[in-house]
Amino acid sequence: MNINLFGELSRIIESVPDSQVSRLVLGWHASCVLSQDGRFGVGFVPDSMKEPHTARPIHTHSLLSSTLKELAGLYVSPFPQEFAAASAACSALVPFPESGGLPLDAIMTCARGDRVAVLGYERDLLPFMRDWGWRIAVFDNRAAGRNGCFPQEEFSRGVREAEWVWLSPEAIRDRWLLSTQNILREKKGCFLQGPGIPAIPKAFSRLGITHLVVPVGLDAHSIEAHISAGGSSWLCEALTWKVYA
Repeated sequence: MNINLFGELSRIIESVPDSQVSRLVLGWHASCVLSQDGRFGVGFVPDSMKEPHTARPIHTHSLLSSTLKELAGLYVSPFPQEFAAASAACSALVPFPESGGLPLDAIMTCARGDRVAVLGYERDLLPFMRDWGWRIAVFDNRAAGRNGCFPQEEFSRGVREAEWVWLSPEAIRDRWLLSTQNILREKKGCFLQGPGIPAIPKAFSRLGITHLVVPVGLDAHSIEAHISAGGSSWLCEALTWKVYA
């Protein structure tokens, strides 16, 4: 299955035009890339509290001198700097249509009263889930010990006990998505949250993902300014979060 996911992404990327990277921003909570032909993408930056973010000058120069396709090829990398750049490039190369999808609030009733296993502590997102009436259990080592939060290594157990699952983009980088795919298919539904998710819903659906939750927006200047200042993609007024099934 992991070959199918990354293989299909590679196949689709090869079918679209390439372009040199013009600007690449790796912020505190999100990344973004702008190509010379004007394409723009927003990506996911792994949490620096989980592992230190380090970069060598020669490595950074290599990223900045890459094309979109060369960056996207790093989507399989566990290295935070590479994954942050690659996820933004994948969003630019295989974007979701801004005219499609449903508003984020449209999913609020689907899991009301049900148990939802959430992989990844998203401080700006969790209040929404609680307001929707979801019975959430969060699995993230940073938040373990708080009310309703457990160590990440207990996620497999949490998935088995839940009716729904919500995954952060970290599930792609650390391969949780691949290791739990058989269980995910047995659930009522599974959400994979962006940013940095390429628009390949069929490839993700084979892994048990029923809904892709991603931000879309055309105002590249405002989005880049927000990310450059350390802002979160959840709190960027230029981005609209949508659900694609």
